[in-house]
Amino acid sequence: MEKAYQAEINSLQAEKSRLGKRSNLYLFGKMVSFIASVVFGCLSYKNFCYLHIGLTVVLFVLYITFCIADNKCQKRMAWLKRLQKVCLNELASLNGDFSPFGAGDEYTDTRHEYSYDLDLFGHNSLFNRINRTITQRGSDKLAHGLTCLCQDKQEINDRQAAIAELASLSGWRIRFMAHPYIANNLDALSTFLSDRKSNNRFFIRSAAPYILLTLTAIAFVLGLTGIIAWRYFTALFLVNLLLSILFSKTLKTANMDIEKLHKEFEAYHDVLKDIRDATFQTKTLRKLQDELFGKELNSLHALRELSKLLNLFDQRENAILYIVLNGTVMFDVILIRSMMHWSQKYLPHIGQWLDCIAELDALVSWGTYAYNHPNNTPAEIIEDNADDIIQATDTYHPFIPYRKAVPNSLTLRKGNIAIVTGANMAGKSTFLRTIGINYIMACNGAPVCARAFRFAVVTLFSSMRTTDDLTNDISYFNAELNRLKQLIRHLQSHPFTLIILDEILKGTNSEDKLKGSILFLDEISRYNIAALIATHDLELAKLEEKDNAVYSNYRFEIELSNEIRYSYKMEKGIAQNLNASYLLANMLKETSAHATTDSNAPPCTS
Repeated sequence: MEKAYQAEINSLQAEKSRLGKRSNLYLFGKMVSFIASVVFGCLSYKNFCYLHIGLTVVLFVLYITFCIADNKCQKRMAWLKRLQKVCLNELASLNGDFSPFGAGDEYTDTRHEYSYDLDLFGHNSLFNRINRTITQRGSDKLAHGLTCLCQDKQEINDRQAAIAELASLSGWRIRFMAHPYIANNLDALSTFLSDRKSNNRFFIRSAAPYILLTLTAIAFVLGLTGIIAWRYFTALFLVNLLLSILFSKTLKTANMDIEKLHKEFEAYHDVLKDIRDATFQTKTLRKLQDELFGKELNSLHALRELSKLLNLFDQRENAILYIVLNGTVMFDVILIRSMMHWSQKYLPHIGQWLDCIAELDALVSWGTYAYNHPNNTPAEIIEDNADDIIQATDTYHPFIPYRKAVPNSLTLRKGNIAIVTGANMAGKSTFLRTIGINYIMACNGAPVCARAFRFAVVTLFSSMRTTDDLTNDISYFNAELNRLKQLIRHLQSHPFTLIILDEILKGTNSEDKLKGSILFLDEISRYNIAALIATHDLELAKLEEKDNAVYSNYRFEIELSNEIRYSYKMEKGIAQNLNASYLLANMLKETSAHATTDSNAPPCTS
């Protein structure tokens, strides 16, 4: 991937260099043509000469041509710079630097079912690594996909196909991500305008304006032919003008509305053009295109019509034109009617269009992730009648580079509670997060970090990072109980749940912890669950002897010699070697040795 991005950067840089040289030529041409046009203009002013006048005009036209060409050249160079920035950011991400991308701190929720435990948001989080969104709404959509797992199998499969297609469209994705970030409030603005009421709508919507215009036209024609006196046309002219002035407040409000709408909507113009021009093949992407660019409701057509309306509003600035147009055709009233017609036709659909753009924006982020991680594998959905809920082969954590990761495998049956024991830092918690975070990615249709990954579509709940809350007088143990209560309520309201727990009841003594843990596991085993639980309590692992149909043991073993060796490989069984006392003894030994060295040092003198 690094080579591909670097090649793209080099190609863009080469084009920028060519355009830079061309821009210098345009600059030279502008200077020469402008100076020459001034010189010949002065000569023609002193001594009238058709040749000098002709040369002045030609040179000035040449100067304008150079200006236009240079402006296009500068715009193209600015765009190439943005494309380069996208590629440089991707190179940085491949080297572990995700600072160019939003971390999603605003989505952090310590009470969420699993997001806080599994590092979904914040610095160096999953969101931070995936997020390439160019709209605020797209960022929200990406976060929603991570925190509200899709339960529709067909939708997951469709998303897989869409992400795979976007991963293959490298050039299109880079162009899409190069657009400026859009953080406007168009959806809220359109809702506000839809709800706004006008006191003058009855007259404007009625046939009265057209009756007056018809009478005015008839009076004008009859006046020209001499059939009736001009005073009738003049009277209708003044009535039309007076009515237009009466509606000036409504028109001023409409003008403000249209300017706000146009400013917000215009930000999406180039993004919409890129989406329209893309040749998508998959069902999901083509559906998004169809919703944005339907035959009757086309987002770009709506924007063009809005631009035309804004231009018409600008035409009424001339005082003479204002009197003539409003007296003859009630221009202001017609404008208000046009704005109301546009609003009625398009405003209700703006939210849907923005949702389509946001969905595609989030999918582009996933497509970029898939492209950047070619070693990842598409996950497969297990049928409902199968016994297993997860079949993970050689899976690893997405935060660990592929070449450094130590893969592990796990098959977890429905109704199974897998108890994982092992020493500190042996890999238990990392493995739990590995399963959880890959499961989330699979439900989003993204390729996962595994040689093979099959999963059943269920809900997810974890408890790994419970903290106390002194502000609200909640102790650590009380916080644990609240979290476990939240889990039970979740089980009661959902048909099936994958549970991930790290050390149940850490906030109490060993004997009480063991009794409470057994009681809790017996309780959750009554529900439709599969659970993965890490613990240091080896006594809890004896539950397999009690009921091996429900409980199964896994371990992360270490080797104790002169130094501890971590394999980070998971095996069946109960861990034999623990390292807390060993590490503590070594720490005390090092501290004592350091203290002895310090005591033999010469005293410090001032």
